[in-house]
Formats: sequence, C-alpha cells, structure tokens
Amino acid sequence: MKAVPSRFGFAFSSGGRWAACLSAVEDDVTLERWDLACPAPTRRALDRPTAGAAGAAGAAGDRQVVDRRCGALPLDDGRLLVVRPAADADGVPAGHGTVLAVGPAGPGLQVTRSWPVPSMLGGFLLAGPGPARTVLLVTVEDARTSRIWRLAATGLKPVLRIPGVLAGGVWVDGGRTLALDHTAPGQRTSGILVDLRERAWRRVWSVSDASTDRIAACSRRSGVLAVTTTAPGVQQPGAEQIGLRFPDGGPVRFPETLNLPPRLRTPLTFDATGARLLVREIHGAVARLAVYSPVADRLTAVPGPRGMVWGPAGWADDGRIHVRFAAPHRPPTLATVPAPARSAWTLAPDAPGSGRGGWRRADLMELPGAAGPIETIVYGDLDRPRLVLALHGGPLSAWRFEFEPLFQHLATAGAAVVAPNYRGSTGYGERHLRPVIGDWGGPDLDDIVHLAGAITRDRDAAGLPRPVVLGGSYGAYLALLAACRSPELWSGCAALAPFTSADGLRAAAPGAVRERVARLSRCATGEPASGRDVLRACASITAPLLIAHGTRDEIVPVGQSRALRRRLLELGRTEGADFGYLEVDDDHHGVVQAWPAVLRETVVRFCLTAERTYATQKEKEVK
Repeated sequence: MKAVPSRFGFAFSSGGRWAACLSAVEDDVTLERWDLACPAPTRRALDRPTAGAAGAAGAAGDRQVVDRRCGALPLDDGRLLVVRPAADADGVPAGHGTVLAVGPAGPGLQVTRSWPVPSMLGGFLLAGPGPARTVLLVTVEDARTSRIWRLAATGLKPVLRIPGVLAGGVWVDGGRTLALDHTAPGQRTSGILVDLRERAWRRVWSVSDASTDRIAACSRRSGVLAVTTTAPGVQQPGAEQIGLRFPDGGPVRFPETLNLPPRLRTPLTFDATGARLLVREIHGAVARLAVYSPVADRLTAVPGPRGMVWGPAGWADDGRIHVRFAAPHRPPTLATVPAPARSAWTLAPDAPGSGRGGWRRADLMELPGAAGPIETIVYGDLDRPRLVLALHGGPLSAWRFEFEPLFQHLATAGAAVVAPNYRGSTGYGERHLRPVIGDWGGPDLDDIVHLAGAITRDRDAAGLPRPVVLGGSYGAYLALLAACRSPELWSGCAALAPFTSADGLRAAAPGAVRERVARLSRCATGEPASGRDVLRACASITAPLLIAHGTRDEIVPVGQSRALRRRLLELGRTEGADFGYLEVDDDHHGVVQAWPAVLRETVVRFCLTAERTYATQKEKEVK
C-alpha cells in the first residue's frame, strides 16, 4: 500500500513571514518551515539532527526530534521552537516535557537550546507581537490546572497558574494582554483575558453555564474580538454563533449575515487593518473561505478549488492568505490565496517520500435517501466489482470533501467507496440535522437502509456483489444496526471502535462523553430502544463481520467490542469464520482514522473478500 502523507499543526510567526507544521508519512514525522515572503512559499523539511551537531543536539543523537504529539512555532527571525511532551515506551504521557530551539543545519537540523518543562501533559507556544519578542509556553499540568511560562535566556519563568484547562490564544494588544479559552473542572468553556504584567486573569466572554464560549480572533489595530458561542438561540443545533465584541464596551453583536443558515461558519483571522474578518464556510461536504466586512455588513465568498480548509490562517500585509487545504486527491498542504478576489490558489506539493501523485479523485453526487436526496462523496464507479458504503462518526458530524487515507487505499485496491451525508449530518441546515437528536439509529438508519436498498437492486440486476457497510465510532454503531435490521442487503460489515447501544455507551464512557451521549441520544428521554441495542439484535446478522477496537480508546471503551464478541460466541458464531476480531494498541482517533498499517490492511482485505466469505457461508447453509 502507498504511504499516507499528512500535514498538521500549522502555525504562523507573529509578523507573518514564516510558517511551520509537522509532516508525517506513517511514523516518520518531520518538521517543515515555510518562507512566506515569496509569491509562491518555499518549504524546507527539517528531519533529523545533523551528525556532530553540538549542544542539545548531541542528546538527540539520530532520533527524530519531533513526533505527532509535538507543536511547532516559527519566530519572526527564522528560528523554530518545538514543544515536546515526554512519553514512556507505550506512548503514555510522562507528565513532563521539553521546549527545543531548532534551526536548519546542512541537510538536517540543529538543536541549539532546550528548556526542560517540569510538569506538563500537553502544551503550546505563543509568540508575542512587536519588538519585545515575548515567547510564552502554556502547559496543561493535569485535568484541573494550567500554567503560563515565559521563555527566557536563563530558563523558563513561571508567570501564572490558572485552575482549569487553557486553549486557543490570541493577543489583544502589543504583548501585555492575552485572550485564551478556559475550561474549568466541571464547567463549559469561556473566554478569559490574562494580564501578563499584573499576573492576573478575568473572565470576559461567558454567555451561560451550559454554553461553550470561545475567543477566536482579535484585531490589535481595531480592538475588535471575534467570539463564538453555542448558547441557545443559535441558528442550528451544534453550531457556533459568531459575535463581534467592539472596544466601545457595548454588548457583543451577532450579525445576521454571519450567522444565516444553513452554512456553518468559523472565524479565522482579521486582516492587518482590522476592517475585514476571514471566515470558513461549510456548505454541505465542501468548505470555502469568505470575507466579512463589519462596516458594510457584507459577506463575500473567496473563489477557490473544491475541498476543505482549516485554521489557523495567516493574512499578510500584502493581502495574501495562507491556510491548510485538502481535497480527496490532495493530501493536506499549505494553500496560498494571492488576494481574496482572485481564484488562482497555489498549493504546495505532497510531502517527500509519500508516493507523490496518483491519488484517486472523488465526485459529489446526490443519491436517494428515505426523505429525499443525500449528498454523497463517491470514489470510483458504482458498478465496480466491490463497493463499500462508508458511514461517518458523529452523530453530529459529516463526511467532508477532503483527503481520506482509508478511502484512498480502498479505491486503489479497486473498490468503489460511497460516503453519504444522511440525516444528522452537519452542514445541511436544521431540517437535515435535527431529526437525529434524541433519535440515534432512527432517521439516519432509515436513510442508510434506503440508499443501500437502491444500490443493492442495481447491483443485483448487474450480477454484482452486494455492498460492504463500513463505519467508525457512531458510524460503526449504525453499520451494526444496518446489518441487524436488513441483513439481506450486505455482503459484509466492518465496525471500527463501535459501541453497542446509547445506554451502554453512557454507562461505560468517561464523563465528557457520557454527558454528550445523555444530551443527544434517545437514552436521555428514558424511552426503550431495544431494537437499537446491537447485543439484543445481533442474532439476525448473516453477513461476515469485522470488529476492531483500540485498547487505549478514551472515548468508546474497548469493553463495548469485547461485549459484542462474547455475545456472538454465545450465539454459536465462530471467530475467524463468521466474524473477525482485532484489537490494536491505539486510541479512538487512531482506529477510526485507520492509521495503524495492520488495521488498514485488515479492513481493505476484508472489504475485498467479504463477499466470497458470504457466498461460502450461504453454500454451507444450503447443504
């Protein structure tokens, strides 16, 4: 299988001259520095320490300086800082870490300085604006406490310890005041201001105890803050409403233009003057950029290629915009928009060693659902010999028109992939999303079965195998329900990190997940849902099953899959023949995104061969 490239953890220097990110191909993680001064940004990969590098580099030897847990920050003078949480041999956080100053040296990099961090589960770096060149390290010490440090020539200097978890981080002035998102134990997120000189903090943005309220961007020139809230009154359930907080001290304004449904919008950054706000718009499966002018109350779309964009974003003084971009055939990279009114985006090439190019393209199609057409991402032709119907996690989520490594592997192996955004998917307005709230496995499952029925009829008529249903997390739960409810539609079912019922997940999951399940699922109403309990209904499954779970899953405990395995064995099913069971040493994200090579290979092999296993089982039943 071709190696899967990725870029993540983008950050920009405070003056906008440099960018940095992490680039990964399998387990090989490198640091990338981007020079944004030219019309077409140039990239330099910094992977391993240069042989014989002095100082702190000697301790690193030939090992990688960065891994997936690290964060990078470019400084305006071209240097790079890296924060690296420590972990034991099994990847478990060790509770401390290091900040490294690195720079290019020959074909590799040189570690020129290091600062040990005594207490840290995770952290991020922030560079202050202006000539003072203040650099801060924000660490999460444990689930209840965060600390802000200042990097100095003589070492780390403690600034302030704050109860709760800190995230985000935007400067509201020349380097004295910092805005952060703050989550106190047992509470929702709110926005705070930290006065570094006085070593004090105060809450400035909190709508209610039940809402998540964040500070997303700030213009230091105009003093305007862009904030978000999930408080009641938002246009769509699960969506964030965007507000603007002006320095005149008046109430936060929520411009209707910025919050009109059905598009989900996220504020990214202000331009140099503070007169325009860059936002990301989600419209169905596709994202695009748009520019909002508060004075004119006008939102203007930025033309660009179809795909997905993410923050953070950099908006240079010359008008160019830099942002992370991906499409089904384009792994994540840095995109440069010459100016908001122009459409000729510059996309950086794939990471080295990733088997550049040759990635399969996808199309957007409308396919039939139980209540109307469903926007669907489709790889390959629907009349291919093998077809996989992929169900996204969620429930309030969606497939996006972006690079999906597992889909690429399936398409490369010759399978068609159909990824529908059935009811409950975000980005399509309230009427499409709301029916699933409090009704897990209801309207969304109806859409899945209806669509699968249409696909199966066409494939039966053409003499082709029936589809394999594949899902991760909530999508795995739906895949299992679909195999229970309509077993005749499928030639196989692959469930990655599934749970067996809303009640079962609520009882087993950690606190934050338990709260979300109770709030969004049928179990919150106390109504019986025996038909939606996989453990009760799995006797009806006739298609071959593949169940996979991570032993370190912190969202859906592995006990959910183990309970299903026990139930299948009680029903007389044979492991290795009727169903496959795989546990991998990974967390929820790793399994759902199919990062482990052994899992990817197992899933692809199952999807290509499940129909033959199904046929063999049917022959045995006939005999």
